[in-house]
Amino acid sequence: MLLLLALGTVCLALRVNFRQGIPLLPEDSIWRLTYRVNGRAKLAGAKLHAAYPSDTRYCRVFHKSLDPTPQGTEPIRPAKSDAREIGVLARRPGSITLSAQFDLHLRPRGGLRLPVEPTLSAENRAEYLRSRKGIEVEDPVVAETLGRLRADPAVKSELVDRVFDFCQTDIRSGGKESPADRSTVQPAAAAKPGGAGKATATDKPGTKEAPSTAAAALKQRWASPLGRARAMVALCRAAKIPARLVTGLEIRPSDDLRPHVWVEAMSDGRWEPYDPLAGFAHDLPHNFVPLRRDGGAVVRESEMADLRLTLTARRIPPPPGQFREEGPRPADVLDLTRLPLELHAPLSVILLMPLGALLTSIFRTVIGVRTFGTFTPTLLALAFVYNDWRAGLVVFFAVLVLGLTSRAALDRLKLLLVPRLSVMLTLVVLTMVFGISLLDYLHWTTSTEAVLLPMVILTMTVERYYLTTEEDGPKFAVQLLAGTLLLAFLCYLVLRWDAVGRWLLEYPELHFFTIALLILLGRYTGYRLTELWRFREFGAAGGEGR
Repeated sequence: MLLLLALGTVCLALRVNFRQGIPLLPEDSIWRLTYRVNGRAKLAGAKLHAAYPSDTRYCRVFHKSLDPTPQGTEPIRPAKSDAREIGVLARRPGSITLSAQFDLHLRPRGGLRLPVEPTLSAENRAEYLRSRKGIEVEDPVVAETLGRLRADPAVKSELVDRVFDFCQTDIRSGGKESPADRSTVQPAAAAKPGGAGKATATDKPGTKEAPSTAAAALKQRWASPLGRARAMVALCRAAKIPARLVTGLEIRPSDDLRPHVWVEAMSDGRWEPYDPLAGFAHDLPHNFVPLRRDGGAVVRESEMADLRLTLTARRIPPPPGQFREEGPRPADVLDLTRLPLELHAPLSVILLMPLGALLTSIFRTVIGVRTFGTFTPTLLALAFVYNDWRAGLVVFFAVLVLGLTSRAALDRLKLLLVPRLSVMLTLVVLTMVFGISLLDYLHWTTSTEAVLLPMVILTMTVERYYLTTEEDGPKFAVQLLAGTLLLAFLCYLVLRWDAVGRWLLEYPELHFFTIALLILLGRYTGYRLTELWRFREFGAAGGEGR
């Protein structure tokens, strides 16, 4: 124990000293981007999703802080594991406010760790070549314009650069914003950053709504910012060059940032950015941050109304010890905060699991609470962390009741242990999937992944409950079940302790102290508290004898 305590103290001191001694580059800056989404759910089951920033070679999102889930809602897990978005589901109609903060590290010279872009599959390539609403690839004006650009002998640049120059110089901006622009695009009147391309054509004020589709932009030679970007995407796709829209932000001091849209085109196996409005090509300005690709709005909704998104950005002092100037080193393996933002939450929960095991050890060893299995409460609690706990409890008790009923029926068949457990597992799976379907129909779940309870643990719990009922009676079995649920609830509170989870992610050597406490509990040979109550009559009798 003393060795573990000393080792933990030394490692903790070394990490604190290491983190405080890491400098920022002089030109680096730290920004806090704040989301606030207000809306009204029309009915129960309405959904609200908001995309959050992606990493670039100039920008790293190193911290995410979500406000407590609004009352009357449940958090939604992203449909894809790599999706960078937050979301909630309304359990009843009414107003919803979703708030979040993201801390960004900007490095103008670049060199930050760029996320690995997955290889473009045949399916995705076809998606980025097809026509869609607002991007009319098959329209005759697209083919005519592309033919002129290909046939121009005076232009020696690559086709993508010719398309970019055309959309930047030959399609002017002006007029009023369209509804599509107001939801996804920074207004043309807003300040435009400098870029590597030519100067943007002068915007001309107007009162008519500017075209926002590719075909209209090419026909009329004037368009909204979204229309110019869509025109470039349509021309690239017509030339069999995969292209997509990107919705993002220009990070600058503001209390009301407006989303901005640009284009990404595939070149030599990688995506390169182009912006006909801001004028940059091939490289993204250091303060431009992507939010959602393929032209989607920052906020997506289902059965919502009166949506309003407020985006604010302000520069903040750098937190001590988050950054360094030198390149990667082998010691970086020990720094868990350098991992992608998507891994921070699940790793924090995993690091909290030893605390759940410590809590279970205290209750079983010192207090004397009995459970079905040693780690069953922690594993059950882990299943509820990302899910709706009410729906999970309904499914849990439904599985328990139906499992016991079927277990009694199977007992008459005198089956061997492994086939019997396999049959039980199959029945548990069927009960779970149809229970999830029913809860989803009643709008009690958060998503199709709402109740991912550990099926093997449930199967073994049903088996142990039945055997305990047969051997020790229903009363003792109910006591074990109550102890299991009590500890599972306490472990659930521990696993939802976000502040401690983030602390353990930064200082994982704190678990040396956890191991020391577990060793201390392992040497405990005294009475359990429940035994003092259990044998209270013997104590009273002994006192009378003296």
